[in-house]
Amino acid sequence: MKLYGVIHVQVEGDAILREPGVLARISRALGREPDLRTGRTRASIEAAAIVDGVRAALSELGARNALSLVIDDVVVFQDRDRRDDDLGDLFLAFHEHAAVLDGFRTLRLAVEHAEAGNHLVVEVQARTEHPDTEPAVRVIVSGRIEAFEPRRGESAEAYRARVTPLLGDRRIVDLAQAAFDSFVMRCRDAIARAMPETRPAIAASEVRVEKPEAHADRRRGPRPDDPNYDPHEAHYGNPMLGMMSMAMWSSLLLMAPGIVPVDAGNAPIDDIDVAQLPSESDAASWFEDW
Repeated sequence: MKLYGVIHVQVEGDAILREPGVLARISRALGREPDLRTGRTRASIEAAAIVDGVRAALSELGARNALSLVIDDVVVFQDRDRRDDDLGDLFLAFHEHAAVLDGFRTLRLAVEHAEAGNHLVVEVQARTEHPDTEPAVRVIVSGRIEAFEPRRGESAEAYRARVTPLLGDRRIVDLAQAAFDSFVMRCRDAIARAMPETRPAIAASEVRVEKPEAHADRRRGPRPDDPNYDPHEAHYGNPMLGMMSMAMWSSLLLMAPGIVPVDAGNAPIDDIDVAQLPSESDAASWFEDW
């Protein structure tokens, strides 16, 4: 099960125009203004403004455990030791390199946060050039319900025995979703206060359950620029995710029609035939294969 939210942050920018060709010059000579739009925009925002604003917004939410900062494929900061309360260290590492990193193309800043039984990874992605139909900045909030996550040293069979009884308690999912929705809304509002020149809006805030595939290859997930990129999976890959999906697939989709089914790449699946959901015997066989 995944908690998945996306915030689109609109930033002022200028349209990127193509160089006028022969036809454009002829049109101008005839008194007509040619359309030189490329469908892309150059955002009017600097890396320092993003890092400073994000730091202020996340600090307000209590999310101060930094994971990484990558600018134009340069790793500026990475918390290899999983230290707590080190968002300030990320901030200092950025400003030590700010002069060199001026004029960035892409920026990715990730933090983790635990709240109300949910473990969250928040990744802020920014681009100086982007399609007109897409935002310059998007904030992806991806979470897992801690009660359903494997514990250190827990075997597959022990995990199944512990989690299976929890699946019948819809309150666990309802409380987790309510807490997650609240965090996503507070994140949007904190960004609006920290970066008043932007216009943040929630694009998604939902519970997702992955369609089980017994031997799905989880080594290569969607790229960070993919619409379905999952930062939690990227930073905290779960070897039990396939098993958890099988355990939850039938019960949750039948119990909670609002849950969004997705494939192994986190892309939503439009049509699910309830009659084709796996039976208990199917689940048992799947666990044996695992």
